[in-house]
Amino acid sequence: DYDSEKDYYYFPGGHVDFGETLGETITREVREEFGEDIIFNFIKILYIRDFIPDKKNEHSIEIYALGNLNKYQELEGRADTQFNGKTWLTWKDIDSLPSNLYPIKLIDRLVKDSKNNFPTQGEYLGRI
Repeated sequence: DYDSEKDYYYFPGGHVDFGETLGETITREVREEFGEDIIFNFIKILYIRDFIPDKKNEHSIEIYALGNLNKYQELEGRADTQFNGKTWLTWKDIDSLPSNLYPIKLIDRLVKDSKNNFPTQGEYLGRI
């Protein structure tokens, strides 16, 4: 997703509903943010990290997953309705990711692991 108000990119996300598995949550969140016409094939969890912003009383756990979508190009520029059109979907090639893609400290690792077909799963990254 791209946030035009803050000028940065970020991975789609959301929260776990009570009683959902992580696979169910990821699939639901993809459909909520990308559209009900999307079919997401969940493959595996890649990374888990703590998100603890400075100067805020917040602590989230982020899960990064690998999967396949039935559509890519058709989603380009689709507005994310949860954010009143301030964010929209865009696809970037793994070899030319923007420098303002958050979390910045994860990007080098993501690119390296993609070249090796994501050899690990469920790796805990701690606070990055």
